Amino acid sequence: MGDKISIVLPDDLKKEIDRLRELSKEDQSTIIRKLLWKSVTHEKLEIALKEYLTSKISLGKAAENAGISIWEMLDELKSRNITLNYKISEAELEIEKLLKKYKKID
Repeated sequence: MGDKISIVLPDDLKKEIDRLRELSKEDQSTIIRKLLWKSVTHEKLEIALKEYLTSKISLGKAAENAGISIWEMLDELKSRNITLNYKISEAELEIEKLLKKYKKID
């Protein structure tokens, strides 16, 4: 199942979680797990975007680090009005990966 952890929540956060629990008709543990997953997913994307924007990683690596496809990363850039910083060498690597995946090259 997983590890049990214990945290102390500020009163205002606990109240908000209780409100969500009432609205969703789910138990507290389920709500907290859902919130954590959403937060982890969001944070991975934010870190990947920051590293991409500072040219620390490629677009493909940013997508991989965020746990999304390159197409989803492109959509995310577009939705945030971020200009694509894509090098020809990166495009060549992506094409090579696709060709290998579909066994068009060795």
